[in-house]
Parts: sequence; C-alpha cells; structure tokens
Amino acid sequence: MKIVQSFWSKPGKKGDGFNNFGWPDRKFNFFAWTLSLLQFRKYYPEVELVTDKEGYNLLVEKLELPYTSTRVCLDELNDYHPELFALGKIYAYRLQEHPFIHVDNDVFIWEKFSDQLVSAALIGQNLEDGDLYNRFYRMIFFELVDKIGYYPDVLNDSLDRNHRILAVNAGILGGTSMDFFKLYTREAFEFVDKVSSKINRINVKDFNTIFEQVLFHALAEKKNLKIGYYRKEPIRYRFDIADFTLVPSRTKYIHLIGAFKKNRAVLQQLEYRLMTDYPDNYYKILDLIRKNHI
Repeated sequence: MKIVQSFWSKPGKKGDGFNNFGWPDRKFNFFAWTLSLLQFRKYYPEVELVTDKEGYNLLVEKLELPYTSTRVCLDELNDYHPELFALGKIYAYRLQEHPFIHVDNDVFIWEKFSDQLVSAALIGQNLEDGDLYNRFYRMIFFELVDKIGYYPDVLNDSLDRNHRILAVNAGILGGTSMDFFKLYTREAFEFVDKVSSKINRINVKDFNTIFEQVLFHALAEKKNLKIGYYRKEPIRYRFDIADFTLVPSRTKYIHLIGAFKKNRAVLQQLEYRLMTDYPDNYYKILDLIRKNHI
C-alpha cells in the first residue's frame, strides 16, 4: 500500500511569510512533518509527497525529509481561495492510480495498518456523526444552505437516508476503489467551483469539512461501498488519541486533531518524542530555525 502526504503552501501564507498551520509555534509544525514521515517510512517502503514549489523547498530541500517520490504540482491550485486547504489533499487523491492511503502530517503510527483495513474499498480514520458528537457539521451545512443556496443532490440524499449529517474523518483517507476516487475528486472540485463566486459569505475554513469529509461519506453510500475505519465507532476525541505517553504499549496511532495542536502537554510530548527517537532531525530543525532558514 502506498502512503501519500500532501502540502499546498498557499493556505499557510500570511503576509510575507507562513502562519503556523494551527500550531502555536512553527517549530511544532516542522516537528510534526518530520516525525510523521519518519514513522511511516519505518513501516512502508513507499511514501509520496504531493506539493508545490515552496513546499518542496521546505520539506525536501531544507528539512531533507526522505520521501521516496515527489510530485510538484499544487501550484495549479493557486487561483483558489487560500482557506480551501483540503483542495490540496483532494488533488493528491485525484493523482493516484493505484491503492493508497493519504495521511495528514499530524498523524503518527507505531505499526502497520491491518491487512483488513488496507484491503478495504475505502478507508477513513473514523465515522463522524454530525448530530451525536460533532454538531458543528450541522451549523456549517445550514450556513451553506442559507447563504449560498447550493449543495450537491447526493448530500440531500444522505440527509434523507440518515436523518443526520455523517462524515469521514480524513486524518487518513484512501482505499482500493480507484474508480470511486475519480468520481469523488471530480465531484469535490465541481462543488467548490459552483460556490466559489459566493464563498466569502460563509466560513471558508469550516467548509472544507463539507466538500471533503461529508461528500466522501455521501458518495460512498450512493455507490454502496463499505468504508473500512481505523477506529470502528464514532468517537469523541478523547485525550488518548493525542497522548504520546501511551506509545507504543497502549496505542500505536496518534492524531493531533484540532485543539490538541495547542495543548502544552501534547506539544512537549511531540518534541520529546522527536528529540529522543530522531535526534539528528530534531537538532537540524532547531539549527535551521536559529539561522532563519525556515
């Protein structure tokens, strides 16, 4: 199974430099990229990076992260709104011709994914129930309905069937059904293109969850494709998904989703893990920051 990561740098632009992509300090962003890749390289022989010119310069030329292949093509997205960060991921999905799992840079593993998971037609981290656990999906969706007035029919079909908004957490996303990914990525870009002229009426950053995670689940239902989940049930994001002290005896998977990127204890654990397991990479990052090269 090929692992894919993607980095579209435009959503990180802030003035003349970069923002921290949700981290309180840029060093933690670099720590995460490094630890994530090096852990995946321990278990998978093929890890591809899909990025743009600035991303290549940062991750490959400066941080010297050992991806086995790179595609420098995401500059093609630069006419899109900078808050549409999920488009970089969806573009990366669209490029794939063979089974793959795309993983975010804040996902870390300490074992290979199970054979059952990697053989699934579609793969996600876990189901997200927009009524039971994550009511913000409902808020985002109805803001879209109220202020833009358009969404694909397949989303309405899913609402009618489930009487709630269902989504797939895309910390990991992939599968073996390449025909599905052709359909899904086409539908996602068409969705964004149709609302682009009105997109500033809504919270653009939150909209990413609709055209990536909600649309994925709705199309999978429409095509009667079963989704294999790393975590079997809808979950609240308890601290265990971010607790490095449980690695590797009690957990083999960490995802620093949302507010965990700003949790001081979690950040200290992330830094300590990189410093302990990959000291050369850790001190290289600090040196590059000190010299203002990154």
